[in-house]
Amino acid sequence: MSTSKASPGLRRSLSVTDVVLITVSGVTPASSIFVIAPFALQGAGSGTFLAFALAALLAAAFALCYAELGAAHPNAGGEYVMIERVFGRRLSLLMYLLILCLLLFVPAVLATGAAPYLNSALGARLDGAEVALVMIVLCFGIAVLDIKLNAWLTGSFLLLEVAALTLIAWLGFSEARQPAAVLWQPVMAAADGGLATVPVAAIAAMAGIAVFAYNGFGGAVYFAEDMRESGRPVAQAVLATLLIVVLVELIPVTALILGAPSLAELSRQADPIHYVLSHLSSSAVARVISGGIFLSVFNAIIAIVVQSGRFLYSSGRDGLWPAPASRALQRIHPRFGTPWVATLALALPSALLTFHSSLAGLASFTVIILMLSYLLLALAALRSRRGRHPHPYRMPWWPWPPLLAAAGSVYLLWAALRDAPARDGWIMAGIVLAGVLLAAQRPRRKVLIIDEQKER
Repeated sequence: MSTSKASPGLRRSLSVTDVVLITVSGVTPASSIFVIAPFALQGAGSGTFLAFALAALLAAAFALCYAELGAAHPNAGGEYVMIERVFGRRLSLLMYLLILCLLLFVPAVLATGAAPYLNSALGARLDGAEVALVMIVLCFGIAVLDIKLNAWLTGSFLLLEVAALTLIAWLGFSEARQPAAVLWQPVMAAADGGLATVPVAAIAAMAGIAVFAYNGFGGAVYFAEDMRESGRPVAQAVLATLLIVVLVELIPVTALILGAPSLAELSRQADPIHYVLSHLSSSAVARVISGGIFLSVFNAIIAIVVQSGRFLYSSGRDGLWPAPASRALQRIHPRFGTPWVATLALALPSALLTFHSSLAGLASFTVIILMLSYLLLALAALRSRRGRHPHPYRMPWWPWPPLLAAAGSVYLLWAALRDAPARDGWIMAGIVLAGVLLAAQRPRRKVLIIDEQKER
């Protein structure tokens, strides 16, 4: 028996602009640069520019897949619903588990990397795990509030974030100490203390980290049931988000590379971003920027938790959980009109991850999950037009974008697994096995698509 009538549904109050503000905040370009990009700077030196440029090309292919599939299959469940309607229940449950892991891990990754920036802003020595825990608790609580309030809140924080990144870009370009040639002739620290050419393989490997930095543009699809109109507006929100994210991340990264006093030291530093900023600005400016970065991470976690609430709400409505859990996940707050149980569901496991995981380990594992989910979406975009479902938005140059997305995700998945500890491989095998077992036990049922609901 369907549980779709247990909930009054989400409030359809968001415009495309509202969705873009929340989704860009979830990507949080500033925290992507300060928490994720350092791994690329350490692994590829000035080749980070090419890694981010290559990642932007791949991200465009991924975004076109999201745009077409999100417009054709509008549902708060996002990716797993797309896969359900194209490939069926078995692969959709695998996708569900992958996205669930992403929504669980990403807030922990961001919160774990935020404490140094708060300490730098305040001149304090607060414990990183305790700071991360407080952030998780506050962000999950705020995410329960009215969706329009969250759109306004995340949009306001986003303006501060963009202002901080604009300042960083101005400092880097105005005080450039490296020739522009290092961007397309990349170098990094050599074993003898000098500079060495960055191998192509290193740039390609760091492109996976860069894709992670851009990741989140597809989160716009979770708000299909909050938007005043679905279909093409969902596609517009996805593509607009990616364009903003690429510009707001690639420009400051380029400025930081050109403003580095020494490219050898840049790739050796444990915190390469702080190394550059400490030479480009005064301590007071650096503290202001650090405060802005901390607020941007806080903002990102709020936006991601808002998305995860919609995702879990949809899974409860579609009956993916035992009946009592599915009914609970569908509960809508009587005042705020938000799925409050679904929003709070991941609070405890996210909090525990901040105490029992390293930032590098979380980031590496997240890239593996991300590439596998992108691969499934690319394959769905190749097949979706064969079905009976209308496609209000059709990507240009099809089928080349999904073919590029599939090829890129396969390579980056292979590169990530090659360098990952055996533990990550076993965890991924466990996720796949869980998806297969869940598919065998759960009966097939039709997922709810909002345009179909309106026609009834």
